[in-house]
Amino acid sequence: MGGADFINVLFSEFLVFDPDQPEWTGRDRFYLDPGHMSPMLYAALTLQRKFTIDDIKQFRQWGSITPGHPERDIAHGIENSSGPLGQGHAYAAGAAVAEKFLEARLGHTMMQHKIYAFISDGGVQEGISAEVGRLAGNLGLNNLIMFYDANNIQLSTECGAVMDEDTGMKYRAWGWNVLEIDGNDPDAIREALVAANKEESRPTLIIGRTVMAKGALQADGSSYENSIKTHGAPLGGDAYRNTVKNLGGDLEDPFKIFPEVQKLYDDRAAELRKIVAERHAAEAQWEKENPEKAAQMREWFSGKAPKIDWSGLVQKRDTLHVTVLQLVSVLLQSKFLT
Repeated sequence: MGGADFINVLFSEFLVFDPDQPEWTGRDRFYLDPGHMSPMLYAALTLQRKFTIDDIKQFRQWGSITPGHPERDIAHGIENSSGPLGQGHAYAAGAAVAEKFLEARLGHTMMQHKIYAFISDGGVQEGISAEVGRLAGNLGLNNLIMFYDANNIQLSTECGAVMDEDTGMKYRAWGWNVLEIDGNDPDAIREALVAANKEESRPTLIIGRTVMAKGALQADGSSYENSIKTHGAPLGGDAYRNTVKNLGGDLEDPFKIFPEVQKLYDDRAAELRKIVAERHAAEAQWEKENPEKAAQMREWFSGKAPKIDWSGLVQKRDTLHVTVLQLVSVLLQSKFLT
């Protein structure tokens, strides 16, 4: 609930994708690190008409296409299967490296998308986030934009019980462009995303100070915001009813999508069809002018393993170090890494 403001602005105004071809290679990518925040993602994707109301009514049910932790499903807009916290950081940075790799070989016409990631306090606490942060900063991955949902709540306590650091300073030291905003202010979110998209030499971390369970009320009508109890448990009972009413929902039909909300997303879809039509035309022209590169690109995106000549690789007992060097040599000679 605290991260919904960011997701709404990103998905309804900034994310570039083809509404009719979900697997289009030129689409922006969005990686969700905290998988337990899947209802937020499913809600936005439903407004994009990638899920139905019946789909999300089956949330966390056996056999459902809306599991509690999302699993990769490009047709429905899910770019990554969520795993341990911090893994989404690595997914996103890896995708950003891949995009830069491909742009260097294919050119800007075919590879110009952005990589967005949504991260949380729990993910920032994980060691892998530091490894990813240092590497991304050192590589200058300006195509990588992370939103940090900084609500100061972890699994069962406030973050101060285990972490007391200046996260922004840490990322600045790694060479990131760091923007600190009110993460529940749509205008501040919009301004930060505009600035992040203009960044030319650094990855961007948007630290959004958000409110856990924004708008939630307890059974007695008092605020349920910033409560550790809301981290993973359903509100339930009168707390649920009070919260739906407080947020302007329809108690008789809590899954109801209001017309003005759906119009916002439908208008964006119409706008995107014009944007991607121009992109597709430019891509078609590029393919005509670069047939060999076009064939290489189709091979890379085919899902097939690369063709490598392994004949030069000889494995001998107790020579692991030499064998690894030989493997690298074979890969380089095959132009797989060049």
